[in-house]
Amino acid sequence: MKKIAILTCIKSNSVCTGASCLKAMNERTRSFAPYKGEPLQLMAFLHCNGCACDYDTDPGFLEKLERLEQIDVEIVHAGICTRKHDGSECSQITKILSKMEEKGMKVVRGTH
Repeated sequence: MKKIAILTCIKSNSVCTGASCLKAMNERTRSFAPYKGEPLQLMAFLHCNGCACDYDTDPGFLEKLERLEQIDVEIVHAGICTRKHDGSECSQITKILSKMEEKGMKVVRGTH
């Protein structure tokens, strides 16, 4: 069973319930299609710590990263909300995902 986490932008909290990400995961559609027929375990649904966060030193983020390691998250899916309106990836999200890759987690850019 693959252990996954979903990362979202904290700014999306005002409009997002996470329902579309979870629906795609549960139905194995969109970015979750490669797992069709496989059991998945959602270990975490987390948000970035904001645009002003220093992801190299922020204690809250470092604690999140450590926790993901402790619970053996293998794959992190970055939600569609982590992309800007022009389709490019938020630079803070890029930093976060790089830190996760450094810890051995596979990164998938996309959910629904």
